[in-house]
Amino acid sequence: MKTVHAIVMALSVAMLGSGAHASDRDVRPVKATTQADFDAVAADVRKEMEGGGRYAYVRPEERAKVDAGLARMRALFEQAQSVERMSGEQKITLFNAQETVNAILAQRDRDRLVCERGAQTGSRIISTRCRTYGEIEAEREASRTLMHQKLPAPCSAKPCSGQ
Repeated sequence: MKTVHAIVMALSVAMLGSGAHASDRDVRPVKATTQADFDAVAADVRKEMEGGGRYAYVRPEERAKVDAGLARMRALFEQAQSVERMSGEQKITLFNAQETVNAILAQRDRDRLVCERGAQTGSRIISTRCRTYGEIEAEREASRTLMHQKLPAPCSAKPCSGQ
């Protein structure tokens, strides 16, 4: 019973807004205490998962998990209207769904900074290179596109077909 109480307390602390300034970066994109707050946050997350949005790199199978998590949270808010009115079990279910969604969104956040340490091509000097996840994915897509453009077209002439 103490474990459930500790989880509920942790959830309550996590769900309440901190005294942080608006300029501070919130690492938990899905955080709401009432149904109205949740509806606004869920709409924003769905919009940001579209092309060009902050979470545009969410893969289709991950998007299904995010949508399922948001639906689960919405159902809980429809039943209780706010976190304060939820039972202990509902709070735990909400917390788990929220953590699943937040983990996926944090991993695919285009603004997430990724630093790599290693030698640059043609050098033995070790350095650190930091880029955003969005820059890494854009470079990967540009390389993929270039490779497809450089591939030779299939040949159907007599010399190619062995006739």
